[in-house]
Amino acid sequence: MRLPALAILIALGHAAHAEELTLFAGAACSDAPSARTFGLGLSYMHEIAPHLEATVGYRNEGHVPGHHRDGHTSQVWLATDVIGSGLSFAVGAGPYHYFDTSVAERGNGDFADAHGWGMLYGLAARWGSPASRWTYQLRAERVLTRRDLDTTMVLFGAGYRLEQDGSFASNAAVQTWAGDRNDELTVSVGQTIVNSFESQSALARTVEYRHAFGPVVRASIGWLNEGDARLIRRDGVVVQGWLEPSFYRDRFTIGVGYGAYLAVDRYRPDKRDLMGILSTTASYHVAPYWVARFSWHRIVSRNDRDSDIILLGAGYLF
Repeated sequence: MRLPALAILIALGHAAHAEELTLFAGAACSDAPSARTFGLGLSYMHEIAPHLEATVGYRNEGHVPGHHRDGHTSQVWLATDVIGSGLSFAVGAGPYHYFDTSVAERGNGDFADAHGWGMLYGLAARWGSPASRWTYQLRAERVLTRRDLDTTMVLFGAGYRLEQDGSFASNAAVQTWAGDRNDELTVSVGQTIVNSFESQSALARTVEYRHAFGPVVRASIGWLNEGDARLIRRDGVVVQGWLEPSFYRDRFTIGVGYGAYLAVDRYRPDKRDLMGILSTTASYHVAPYWVARFSWHRIVSRNDRDSDIILLGAGYLF
C-alpha cells in the first residue's frame, strides 16, 4: 500500500472529534469508452482537526462496456462550514486502488483482472442538523488513471454520526461489552464470487483468530476455503493487520484489513500462490462473550483469478 494511503489510515486510529459512516448511490460516466452507468460508494470519515478530515472508502464505478471496475480509496478533505445552517462544503483528494474486470487483450472472449493505482478527486456539500445524527451529502468525484479508463461520478449519500470509544478494554468509568477480553475466535460461512463477467460462485468458509493490541490495531490469522467456483478451488492461510475502532462502549466495530494469503489452487496443483488480501469487517456484540461478524475479502491474484468473499460468522471472546 502506498505511503499516503497508509498515513491516512494511521490517522484514523487517533482520538477523534467526529466520525461518520456514509452510503452513496448515483450515476457514473466514462470517457473512453464513452458510457453511462451507475455508481455506488461507502465512506468512513474521521475528523483529524477542525476543517481537516480523512476518509477511507469503497467505490463501484458500474458496468462500462468491457469493464467492471471498483476499488478502495483514502482521501484527505478540507472542509468549511456555513455558520448556523448545518451546511458544509469540502474538497478532497487521495489515492485510488482499482480492480478492473475487463475484456482480455488476446481477443478470445476471455477476461482479465487489471489492478492499478489512480487518483480520486472530490467536491462535497453536506448538511446535517446538530440535533440529529443523520447527515446528507451530495458529492462529485473524478477518477484519473494512467493505464485504465477515467470516470466521473455524481453521488448522493446518507450518513450517520458515530461515537468512537477510547479503548477496547475500558472506556473511562463506563462498562464495555468486551471487558478485558482481547482475543476472538470466529467461524464464518458465506459465498465466493470470482471477478469474471459470469461471476462464478461457491460456498466459502473460514476459521479466524483475532487479537486486539490496543484501541484500534488488531491482527488476525486464519484458514480460508473458497470452495469450488469452477475457475478456482483454493484454500490456504490468511494473515492480516487491521485498523478496527470500536463504537458505543464497544458495542460494535468497523475495520479495514490488509495482508497476505498463501493458497493452494486444486486446479493448479503444481503451484502455490502468495496473494494479497484487502478486507472490510464489522462486528456487533450480541452478548458479553459473543459477537456476530460480517467480513468482505478481496483476493488480489496474479493470474486473473481475483475473487470476492462475503462471510457472516459467530465469534467467541476470551
